Amino acid sequence: MTYAPNGDAHIDEPSRLNRYQRALVMGTGIAISFVLVLLTGVVLHSAVAEYIEDRYRDFSLRQTRLQLEFLERERTLRAAILHEESGWGTRPLPPAALIDEFAAQHGQVILQRHANFDPVMMLGDVGPSHPASDFAPYLALGVDFHYRVGPWAKVQTNAVSGYFYSPDRRFVGILPAPASGNPVKQSGTKDVHELLDRIAPDIGDLTDPTVIARLREGEGATWFPPAKDPFGDKPAIRLVMPAFSEGKIFLVAVRKIYLGSIIEILAGGRYDEESLLLDSAGNVILSTATPGTGAALTQRILESRPQAAERTGERRRYRNRLFMASAEVTNSGWTIVYAFTWRTILRDLGPRLAAYIAVMLLVLGFMWLLLLMLDHKLFKPDYERSQRVFESEALNRTMVAAAPSGFALLSFEQGDILLQSNLMRTYELNTHPDDPRLHERLLGLYDRSPGAPAWQSDLEMPLRLADGRVDDLLVSIVRTKYRGKDVLLCSFSDVTTLKNTERKLDEARAAADAANQAKSAFLAMMSHEIRTPLNAILGNLELLGRSPLSPLQEERVGVVTSSSTALLGIINDILDFSKVESGQMTLESISFDLAQLIREVAAMFEPVAQAKGLEFDCVIDDALAPHYLGDPTRIRQIVINLVSNAIKFTATGDVLLEVYLKDDTADDSPIVIGVSDTGIGMTPQQQESLFHAFTQADSSIARRYGGTGLGLALCLRLTDLMHGTIWVKSELHAGSTFVVTLPIPVSADGQVSAAGHTKAESKSTEIDANAIHILVVDDQLANRELLVAQLATLGYEADMADSGGAALRRFNERHYDLVMTDINMPGMDGYALARCLRAQSATVPIIAITAHVAAEVRAQCTNAGIDEVLLKPVLLDTMDAMVRRLVDEAARRPANDTMARRDISQGPLPEHIHAAMTQALKDSLRELHAAVEVRDVKTVLAQLHAVRGSFAMIQETEVANVCAQMEQQARNNDIAAVKDGLDRFEPLAYSALARRAIGEQSDA
Repeated sequence: MTYAPNGDAHIDEPSRLNRYQRALVMGTGIAISFVLVLLTGVVLHSAVAEYIEDRYRDFSLRQTRLQLEFLERERTLRAAILHEESGWGTRPLPPAALIDEFAAQHGQVILQRHANFDPVMMLGDVGPSHPASDFAPYLALGVDFHYRVGPWAKVQTNAVSGYFYSPDRRFVGILPAPASGNPVKQSGTKDVHELLDRIAPDIGDLTDPTVIARLREGEGATWFPPAKDPFGDKPAIRLVMPAFSEGKIFLVAVRKIYLGSIIEILAGGRYDEESLLLDSAGNVILSTATPGTGAALTQRILESRPQAAERTGERRRYRNRLFMASAEVTNSGWTIVYAFTWRTILRDLGPRLAAYIAVMLLVLGFMWLLLLMLDHKLFKPDYERSQRVFESEALNRTMVAAAPSGFALLSFEQGDILLQSNLMRTYELNTHPDDPRLHERLLGLYDRSPGAPAWQSDLEMPLRLADGRVDDLLVSIVRTKYRGKDVLLCSFSDVTTLKNTERKLDEARAAADAANQAKSAFLAMMSHEIRTPLNAILGNLELLGRSPLSPLQEERVGVVTSSSTALLGIINDILDFSKVESGQMTLESISFDLAQLIREVAAMFEPVAQAKGLEFDCVIDDALAPHYLGDPTRIRQIVINLVSNAIKFTATGDVLLEVYLKDDTADDSPIVIGVSDTGIGMTPQQQESLFHAFTQADSSIARRYGGTGLGLALCLRLTDLMHGTIWVKSELHAGSTFVVTLPIPVSADGQVSAAGHTKAESKSTEIDANAIHILVVDDQLANRELLVAQLATLGYEADMADSGGAALRRFNERHYDLVMTDINMPGMDGYALARCLRAQSATVPIIAITAHVAAEVRAQCTNAGIDEVLLKPVLLDTMDAMVRRLVDEAARRPANDTMARRDISQGPLPEHIHAAMTQALKDSLRELHAAVEVRDVKTVLAQLHAVRGSFAMIQETEVANVCAQMEQQARNNDIAAVKDGLDRFEPLAYSALARRAIGEQSDA
């Protein structure tokens, strides 16, 4: 946007804004579309990759099954060969009848000793040169073979088929016997030798030593590719293994594996996939392709098949648009190759992938439909409205310029004048030349602090004119938007006459407001500090009240005491809310009568309700337990707040207070406190902010009924502390109901629990007060003398010490039964004093006296070894009960729990104290060096104070004094001097600790 000298702007924003909006929306749509397409691509890729991996896993399973099948056939055949090798030459000859039958049938006999066993056919070339007796060893082998293999073959899943023959190829045994009869006759050969020459694999000359050595080296097993079974119609793979005796082959066994069982293992049954079994030369042994349809795929697999050097182990590859996996099959030298194509993937995953794409397109279409509707329904109408607005701007600028009052539109950041009226221009030109311009004054008048309201009205500003007169302007400024930028809309009028009339009144009001704010800030910040002088007031009043007084004096002391107690109550109320807000509120756990508590609250408010003409009812469930365990003060506070609000906001009708069990059938049922009224009620919007601090239903509540809006917020926080709930049901002009649910347990015997005050505390423990010696430590003389006087009044003997070091010296000079110390003291504070006493193995009870009530203070006292904390102001009864209890507990401890005192101010330090001080020194020096580098004075002072206290505790005065000197330099902000001092301090401190080590002292 550009501006003319008079503040007018050249207007071209509507079309530019429209372009920006449409570009943003379309760009966002394109980006989202790209992300959706990318995500869909990732999903598709993941699905395809998972499918490919599934196919490879399936191949691995099938390859493993085929491997096991080959190994099983080879293992069983090798077992049979080993058996025949072990029995050859030792087996008895067959019965003569079998030899005669073999001879009578011209070298043919069929053995079937049992009907359940497959028959075995044995054939031989019986003739003059080869009588039947020459085949007796083979006939005996056949008989034995039939008895062993027959039952075994019956229990096999796959059919057992094969044959065995003699090396001279004159004898052959066939299992099972061919159903078609004698294969010699069927094949048209003249004898067995010619039949075997035709069907038996050529494994070389079985009498050649080289062939025999080769077969022995390979354990004699050889696989041959499929061939038509000479004793059947089905092709089969043959496994050939010779049997040796005395280094010569006496038998060759052939086992057949029909291709059907292998194809059943390898076939996957999916579209456009195939498995091939290749020999070592890469020739196809068998294929799972459908005849006539898989030739092209087979050719592509052969063109892409792995090379011989790549066949070790399972290998996967993608080549020639084929997904391929290959692996060797046992030691046959054959390779199984599996391949499938993209068409296989699309056939199986097509519907799923199409669904993914369809969903993506549907989402894209829906999104772009929304964007187009947004453009049509929102951007175009907005553009038209903007055009009308910008067209009317010129008229508005003219009207502003002609306005009779001061008017200006200022840039919030730069302070430039964007629009101004004629009166504003007149004042601008008539401002005194030594003062800032009027628009600069208006800009500086606006409160920019966080939390300041956007609309700031009734702002008064004196303006000195060029002639020396001073006019009073009443200014209203509101922060708003103009052409997308933050601006200040300023209007003012001349109220000089009215200002002169009201000046004194305004000054008085300002002074009163300032005093009120100062008072509130003072009470909020100094409430803890008030406890210290209040302690002296109440303590001395108690002492004065116990001394002989005249009746008039007793009356005046009573008045002062009552007023002081009331002041303490006010301070406690302030701290109560502060503790709730800061999370430091702690609850008592004592036994109390809940029903009686409710009756007391009802009795308190019943006269108030009757004075307003309201009906007040209190209903208490008879099923309530006699006593509950909890904090009755906080429960009373909740009930009082709720009943007070109900009466305050009810003009006519009734107020009901009721208490009952949430579940009267359960022994541990929570209790429910309900307060109902027929008052003004609330809207749902008002109920949303009901429990916010300093918030009321609407701005008129405070004017009509008063209050700060703190009561319900406090109720909510107290309820949360008790792990309960509070909720409201209300309807405008129909009243409200507040329900508080508290899970407080039942008190079994009505006794106060260990978490609260025990009964022993409320009774005086029977001890001899005159025999008790107490050490009082406080840096303020008035506090010390007051404590000693209070103790003397109670009958105790007390000595005073004005510092921690003096207290240590006194403690080591004589016996004390109890130590009472202030916490905040210069030098060695109460925490350090307690740690020093505990380091000396002192078991004497220690009481801290403080005005601080924060939970952190109590935790620090416990960590330092302090037994109890007395909160100022300390009254005599409370002090006496605590002293008696702690002294009595200390006296009752077993003798072996009390350890001898050990003075750590001189001589070697105990090993654990020395180790702790050494580690603390290292940590503090590291923190100090880091803090010095960044000039963190607060951390430097804290660390130096801690180190000084540690060395003062063990009476290393020189080291402590150096720390004190550096502390003073840090307070003077002389960081360079502190850095130089650290260089001198570090070796001095380590030297002091080394000197106080046990080993060093022993050497000395």
